[in-house]
Amino acid sequence: MNHIKNRFDSRNIEPVSDDRDLRIDFMRGVVMFILIIVHIEFFSLYNFVAWERVGIVSGGEGFVILSGFVIGMVYRKKIFKSGWKESILKLFDRAFQLYKVNLFIIFSIFIISQLNIFDAKEAMSFHDRVANQIYSLYPDKNVSIQTFLSQAFLLKIGPHQTQILGLYTFLLLLSPLALFLLVNKRTTMLLTLSWVLYLYNSDKNISVTGSQFEYAFPLLTWQLIYVHGMTFGFYKKELSEFLQNNKYRKAFLVSVGIIFSIFFFIAQNNPNPNMPSYAKIHLINSETFNYYYNSYFLKNKLGILRLVNYFVFLITSFWVLTKYWKFFNKYLGWFFIPIGQATLYVFILHVYALIIISNFIPFQLHQGNLISNTIGHTAILLGLWLMVKNKVLYPWIPR
Repeated sequence: MNHIKNRFDSRNIEPVSDDRDLRIDFMRGVVMFILIIVHIEFFSLYNFVAWERVGIVSGGEGFVILSGFVIGMVYRKKIFKSGWKESILKLFDRAFQLYKVNLFIIFSIFIISQLNIFDAKEAMSFHDRVANQIYSLYPDKNVSIQTFLSQAFLLKIGPHQTQILGLYTFLLLLSPLALFLLVNKRTTMLLTLSWVLYLYNSDKNISVTGSQFEYAFPLLTWQLIYVHGMTFGFYKKELSEFLQNNKYRKAFLVSVGIIFSIFFFIAQNNPNPNMPSYAKIHLINSETFNYYYNSYFLKNKLGILRLVNYFVFLITSFWVLTKYWKFFNKYLGWFFIPIGQATLYVFILHVYALIIISNFIPFQLHQGNLISNTIGHTAILLGLWLMVKNKVLYPWIPR
């Protein structure tokens, strides 16, 4: 019973039990918050935080890194406790579950569009608002049923808001190999292979699956942060002890804080036309910013400086969360921890919330309706939170 009490006691500075770390749950909740705000595309007060403002980072990287971290942390214990066969079968079962979720979302949104009750265009197309172009994510109505089904089962169609679930499905299928190398102390081999694939694909840009998600999240590229997240999760205990006892710990944290501050400053110069002028710094001109952004910070290619930015962002966030846990748990934990413990559930439901809300509030990225848009975002966030707290449809929706 002591570990259960420790898990939920806000007075603990490090809320860690044998099977859970509430700081990770909190951070996963923050990632889901960012993803929801970014995907439900109208401008509110939350966008001042969610739109690459804390650094040139997004929720997608956090979703993948923390997912890998949890897999590494949990399956290290599971493998030694239950053995390889049971552990690997659970990973494959989870991957198949995610694949089924992908298919359900693809088909259900198509059915919703045919019923003509809700306009589902926000989930069935991608609007490049900078170039003012709209790309259809579903096949033409005249396409044969065989073509539609084949594209669906190969994950070549579907909402762009859930593409990362396709990536996660394939990453789970690759996890047994990574875990095998970690368990057999071949960590250097694993990380070297991961970097080789990342560097190779930064030039080739290969889609190994042919699925739609690889336009935004190329598997050979995004495996890098998943594998590193898994490695950090696998060696969580050793890394924590190393940092706690290392005489250079303070110098390391100060250096990370300085680098984080530099990226934070750079992010404030983002010339994003949808961000009001008063919320931006104009010390870096737009041409210079865009050049470096396209060269070193691109999201789909995981530019090298974007990787560095996320590394220092995670370390800084984790340190701040640990040091001031009482405050964060008391005032924000009530929301972020439950959301972070049910990320897949929230991720699935937010797509349908997006369809519903888009029929009442136009998705226009302007600042004119800041208050009403903020109320809209808040209503969605609280609605999803209430569904988690009351376990609505828990027997049918995976978490």
